[in-house]
Amino acid sequence: MAGFAFFLPAITAVGTFLSPTPLTPATAHVAPLLGDAIWARALGGRATELRPVDPLSLARMVTCHALAERSADRADRLLQHDECMKLIPAIQGAAYLSSAQMRSDGVWQTPRVPFIQVAAMTRITGTWTRAQLLDSLAERGEFGMALRGADQASQALFRRAPAELTLPQAAVVAALLGNIRIDPWCTAARVIELRRQVLERMRDNLVIDDSAMQAANASALGLADPPPQHKPCRD
Repeated sequence: MAGFAFFLPAITAVGTFLSPTPLTPATAHVAPLLGDAIWARALGGRATELRPVDPLSLARMVTCHALAERSADRADRLLQHDECMKLIPAIQGAAYLSSAQMRSDGVWQTPRVPFIQVAAMTRITGTWTRAQLLDSLAERGEFGMALRGADQASQALFRRAPAELTLPQAAVVAALLGNIRIDPWCTAARVIELRRQVLERMRDNLVIDDSAMQAANASALGLADPPPQHKPCRD
């Protein structure tokens, strides 16, 4: 599989040609605390900027994933896969944006998908800044139950603007990014677990200290009442 990485320039060129709508960064800025939480969700690690996808970095990441699969312990495999993703900071976020764009363009289930996605990720990581990626994820992402954008998610979940979110609230919003099948009002335990993962990554990224992480982990979920159109939870 690692050999595939060295065809990256050709794959990128083909994907760029086939892409119906080139991705452009958002212009509205995400609140700093929520941005740090989204960076943790996107597996950005301690990097302060994006790192371009190139044949060598992609080969290293693919090899890392292959080695991780050798572990017999599932929890250890998942941990190793997280570390592999950090070899190209926030590539998970770039992959999500490219996937969302392809779904919007109606090309999600066509043979063009791998080419377009690689081209989009290469462009994002090679030409965008960290701030542009976070702004775009906050503006265009889906945050559980298809809440579109961080503004809508923050209002629906906590009746607050993104800039007014507390640390545990920002971690909840970030944790739901891309988890569009999760209903936070019906799966509170799952949301608390996802929040914990984001908070621990923020701690590991040196954005918050251990005491702040523990206090946020221990806090109640504190969701606002569900919207009127919300369907009753199943028992």
